[in-house]
Amino acid sequence: MARRKRGGRRPHERELLEEFLGALTLEGRSAHSVRAYRRDLEALLAALPGPLGEVRPRDLREHFRQQLAAGRSPSSINRAIAATRSFCRFLFEEGRLERNPTQVLRSIRLGPALAPKHLTVDEVRRLLSLPDTAAPTGRRDHAILMLLYNTGLRVGELCALNREDVRLPAEGWGALQVVGKGRRLQRLPINRPAADALSAYLADRNNSEPALFLNRNGGRFSVRGIALSVNRYLRAAGITDRSGPHVLRHTFATHALRARPNLRAVQELLGHAWVTTTQRYTHLEVEDLQAQVAELPANR
Repeated sequence: MARRKRGGRRPHERELLEEFLGALTLEGRSAHSVRAYRRDLEALLAALPGPLGEVRPRDLREHFRQQLAAGRSPSSINRAIAATRSFCRFLFEEGRLERNPTQVLRSIRLGPALAPKHLTVDEVRRLLSLPDTAAPTGRRDHAILMLLYNTGLRVGELCALNREDVRLPAEGWGALQVVGKGRRLQRLPINRPAADALSAYLADRNNSEPALFLNRNGGRFSVRGIALSVNRYLRAAGITDRSGPHVLRHTFATHALRARPNLRAVQELLGHAWVTTTQRYTHLEVEDLQAQVAELPANR
C-alpha cells in the first residue's frame, strides 16, 4: 500500500480518532490500552491510500501484510487488527461510515503459544525470604511480593489499591476489593500468609494517605516503582532470566492450577473475560485443557 505524503492524514480523520479514543476512555479502558489503540490506528491512518470512507478490505490487508513483512510480530499485528475492527465498527454504528470495511478482515492465525515463564516453588521461597522484615521497608516489600504471588494481581491493580479496599479479619482469610480491566469490580481472597504480611506492614502506617502501598517519598507506588523493586529482589534471589511483577502472576496461575486444576476458578481470580486467555498462563497438557474447556459453560 502506498503511503501518503508526510502530513497527509486529514483533519477530519484525526477528529474521528479522538472521538473513538474518548469513547474507549469512557468505557473504562486503561490508559495503556488507549495509548496502544492510538499508536496502531495512527499508523493505519497514515498509511491508507485515500479517505477513510473509501478504504477497501484489500487496503487493510495490504497494510497488515506490509507490517508482517517488516518484521512485526503476528500477535502485535492481531492487536492492531482488533483495534481497526473496533474503530471501524464504532464509526459505522455512529453513522460516520457508510460501510464497515473490516467485516471480512481476519486475524493472523497463530501457532501454539509458548507458556509464560514462571518461578519454581523453591525460587518463590527464596524470593519471599529476601525482604528484611525487621525493618518497615522490608515489611512493605514482603507484603507486596506476598500479594502479587498469592493473588495473581496485575501490577497496575496493586498500585491502585487503597487501604479501604483491604479486609483483614482477626482469623481466617482476608479479602481485597480490586478494580480490574474494564473497571470490573472483583473481590479476591487473601490467604493467611499474605494477610499476615499485610497486617505487619499496615501496623507501621501512621498517616492518613489512602493509598495502600507508599514509596519512600510517601506517595502512591507507581507501576515502574513496583517493577524496579520486584526486579531487584529477583536478581538478589539469583533469578536473572525472568523479570517483572508479571512473572509472579504467571507463577500464581501455574501453582494454583497444579494444586487444584480448576480452570474456571483461576480464570475468575485472574479477572479474565475469556478462558482461552487463562490458557496462556498455564502449563497443562493440551488434551487435558481441551477436556476442561469442553465442560465449561459459554464464555462471558
